[in-house]
Amino acid sequence: MKLYGFPFSPNTRRVLFMLHEVNAPHEFVPVDLTRGEHRTPEYLALNPNGRVPCLVDQDFILWESNAILQYLADRFPEYRLGGERPRERADIACWLFLNAAHLGPAVAHIFAHTIRLPEEKRIPALVENARAELARCFGVLEGKLSHTPWLAGTSFTIADISVAATTSVAPMLNIDLSPYPSLAAWDRRMADRPAYQKTFR
Repeated sequence: MKLYGFPFSPNTRRVLFMLHEVNAPHEFVPVDLTRGEHRTPEYLALNPNGRVPCLVDQDFILWESNAILQYLADRFPEYRLGGERPRERADIACWLFLNAAHLGPAVAHIFAHTIRLPEEKRIPALVENARAELARCFGVLEGKLSHTPWLAGTSFTIADISVAATTSVAPMLNIDLSPYPSLAAWDRRMADRPAYQKTFR
């Protein structure tokens, strides 16, 4: 397998985390977003959406990081990271979608309007709104994790991998997890995993 991605992208790191968890042999192919390599004809032929990451598994090409997590969970079923019954899979999907639709975009707005964009293009109101959305999402995560060790219950799954890639940027963006003790404890457990350390350190 080949994974095309930008080394500092949370979406790319989400898939790298998964690849390390299942010990999947892979080649990482850097795509430098700062040089526009995601907009080259060669890359767009693989991923017409022009984003990272993109996984190539022989003749199968797949993009969107959460879809790749689901594929790899099915590809390596012995690790039982994708859920085995319909309700388990649905519960996992709930967290994947929460991350993709709410948590991830909020973090992306904070990053863009505090670090990535030049000062004159930053919009403080977007950061304020994004931080409010994060607080809402963190409240949901805290509620779940105050009752279960992992997002989908008693077992570590791709739901945890997906969300952990997003929360990993919290220190860089001055996002404080301490008001959410169960979430903060979960975040520390994630950081202790060897696959996490290979990916994020």
